Amino acid sequence: MERIKSFFQRDRFAALAGIELLEVSPGYAKVKMPIDDRHLNGVCCVHGGAIFTLADFAFAVASNSHGTVAVAAQVSITFVKAARQGAALYAEAREASRGSKLASYTIHVTDQDGGLIAIFQGLAYRMDQTLEAVAADV
Repeated sequence: MERIKSFFQRDRFAALAGIELLEVSPGYAKVKMPIDDRHLNGVCCVHGGAIFTLADFAFAVASNSHGTVAVAAQVSITFVKAARQGAALYAEAREASRGSKLASYTIHVTDQDGGLIAIFQGLAYRMDQTLEAVAADV
């Protein structure tokens, strides 16, 4: 799984948001986003786009954790509670199903106390290309 961690260090947008990859295993990922002023919206809650970015990164890592390129085909997010300024948010992605071309993931976004903030559903399209081939092309 170290090669997956290494591959996702290349994600510049996740780095810009301050997202850290904590754990990865086949079909699973856990990520963390420490909250600071850049993540807040006009009413001092964590911006929905920041929460979506966190969940989407967990989805990307989990869906690519098998070593082949997977891209989003459809995603949705349901916000269940406002995230207030706090230490960090976490996103945990779990694979629900995986076929030869499509895979489904559920991602729970929680606050530092384990309170549920959002539920993200992702459908990934699995390509034939390996992550190693993509890394070699860049």
